[in-house]
Amino acid sequence: MNDHQSVGRMEADRSGTQPLVDNRAYRFTIFIPTFNRSHTLDRALESAAAQTHRDFEVLIIDDGSEDDTRQLVQRWQKRADFTLRYYWQANQGKFAAHNKAIGCASGYFFVLLDSDDTLLPQALERFDFHWRSIPDDQKDGFAGVAGLCLDHDGKIYGDRYPLEVIDTTYLELVKRYKISGEKRNALRTDVLRQYPYPIFDGESFIRDDLIWKRMARRFKLRCFNEPVQIIDHQAEGLSANVISIRLKNPKGFRYYFLEEINQYSSLTGRYFRFKYHSKVVRYSLHCKIGLRQQYAEVRSKFYWIISVPRGIIGWLEDKIRMTLKAY
Repeated sequence: MNDHQSVGRMEADRSGTQPLVDNRAYRFTIFIPTFNRSHTLDRALESAAAQTHRDFEVLIIDDGSEDDTRQLVQRWQKRADFTLRYYWQANQGKFAAHNKAIGCASGYFFVLLDSDDTLLPQALERFDFHWRSIPDDQKDGFAGVAGLCLDHDGKIYGDRYPLEVIDTTYLELVKRYKISGEKRNALRTDVLRQYPYPIFDGESFIRDDLIWKRMARRFKLRCFNEPVQIIDHQAEGLSANVISIRLKNPKGFRYYFLEEINQYSSLTGRYFRFKYHSKVVRYSLHCKIGLRQQYAEVRSKFYWIISVPRGIIGWLEDKIRMTLKAY
């Protein structure tokens, strides 16, 4: 079968380069990235089917699944009353799937729904309500809207926003208000297309807030203290395998922390400046980038110099972990 397979209202480009979609513009594209998750995908699709706001499509990017994901989606296509599109690609990671999805999406807004999570029934309706509440002459300055997540006990996951409704940037949320924990959002697709994730050969992961921080230089978010999604971290998922992911993706982590210290240090306290500089040292050494080149790349020579010992220790600890794991 070809790398791109369509289900629903879609056809594959015969050149194999870019899928073709019909000309209808949806209010929302619900993007579901998946990899060997047929055992959870039903739940995600059922939550899409239950949405009270009906102007949406579902776009599934299958990142090389070897289970029965394709067959499950085909069964859904036969009975779904919404547009469902499906593309298979060789395994490249969630962020390559994201880049592909924003190129394929035909919705005005782009909503991420992990294949092990569920949207609350009124999620799209509440996204739309809060977007429409922004004055029309201000909308160009907003990337989208964002709500809260629940865990499976019904508790708010992470921190609430400082106000019930607040217009702010991602940088203000994390640097000024110290908001942590996962949130879910509906972002303008045209804005997201300006901020694709960088992809590194041989790696499949980079921290997702890289593009959030970049967007924050130009765009605000309207954030609201209403839950829109239930999250469920699987044992084999990204969140459960942090150390392994870091060691397998040093180029992506080096890139992320180098941008963090060079672009956002003025917004960061001294302890975290030291911590992030040490991570640049650590991941640079994993990438075989020596101290001389690192010194030339960083803006704050002082913080880099005092962080070198901690960075080298972290690198050595990683080498020991990899050695022990190999045995």
